[in-house]
Amino acid sequence: MSFNAHEILNKTLGDDILASAEAALRFARDRDFTGTDPYDGLLSPVAPLLKGRLPRQVWVQAHKRLGNSLRSATRVPKVTMTKALALFAMAERGGGRSDRAHELITRILCTRGSGPWGYEFDVQTRWAHYLANSPNVVATVFALRAIAAMDRLDEVSAETTTWLENLAHPGGFFRYTEASDRLVHNGSLLAAESLAILGGDRNLIQQAITRTVDAQAADGSWAYGEGKGLEWIDSFHTIYVLDSLYFLEQQGFEIGDSYERGLAYWYAHCMTVDGLPVYNADETHASHDVHNVATTVGFLAGLARRGDVEIDPEPAIRHLISHQETDGGFRNDPKSLPHMRWNQAHASYALSRWVGLLGSDRSDGSDHSALRDRSHRSESEEAQS
Repeated sequence: MSFNAHEILNKTLGDDILASAEAALRFARDRDFTGTDPYDGLLSPVAPLLKGRLPRQVWVQAHKRLGNSLRSATRVPKVTMTKALALFAMAERGGGRSDRAHELITRILCTRGSGPWGYEFDVQTRWAHYLANSPNVVATVFALRAIAAMDRLDEVSAETTTWLENLAHPGGFFRYTEASDRLVHNGSLLAAESLAILGGDRNLIQQAITRTVDAQAADGSWAYGEGKGLEWIDSFHTIYVLDSLYFLEQQGFEIGDSYERGLAYWYAHCMTVDGLPVYNADETHASHDVHNVATTVGFLAGLARRGDVEIDPEPAIRHLISHQETDGGFRNDPKSLPHMRWNQAHASYALSRWVGLLGSDRSDGSDHSALRDRSHRSESEEAQS
């Protein structure tokens, strides 16, 4: 069974989406798009004293879990992130506010450079360590998606294409950063997508696609990456893979039936029987990680636009909105922080994709002229965002 926009966007749900999306953006604007991040602990002036992977991991996780009390003690400053600005730009555009979207793109280009882009703090994961502002494929692809959506790719540096092509590994994939040789499937495809957006080396792009397509399991899934410690499967990284594959196929690259098989796996293993997103594949309880929930909601909007959504998305949308407090901020639970990139930006963008559908689908005469005036995106634009 498939659902179309008319069936999904009943008046009550549509009004709730509009109200939530506006409150989410207002929250961010009022704070100048600046705030905390779950992984910002290494911004502390004390952090350089930490030596080695394990102490840095413990430090980052402690700040992620303990909130403001620890951040105050270790003097972690608020941060404005390139990826967040890009997501908010796409959210503003989705709500018909192109002027605000252009302002955010200009802010990226003037304060963060013309690419490639990275995170504004040192990062320590279980598989990599890289320094603040060193480029990575996630920050770069989200910046490029937003810049492309605003038709400003001519302002991106030629060095961005060169950097991406230099990430090509002899093993036929793109590295996540210059500092890592691990194959992370979503990262490799995000780099391939970035290079395709910029018109880069198509042979390198196809090699990376083939490497990930060949790694798809018989059940349609992908592990996060290859090698020890990267074996898990989760929902939002699976969505990243699927989004990139869809876009790349639209650009003429060969992906076989990997998208259809991956999408079938995602429906079967990454949603509860009640239509709520889980975090790790095959969990039976709904996720309360706002980033993960928002990524699901945004993905469902893209499927709905193409007429491919096979489940009722209303439970997932309402689950996301339920994490929004009265101040407009999105929190994993009432006591946690409304992280600006991880929560607020992803939630704002996800809701804006449904706002875009509302703008083209509703005819109830309500006063949403900015939405009604918003033009449809092309199919290739939708795949990019």
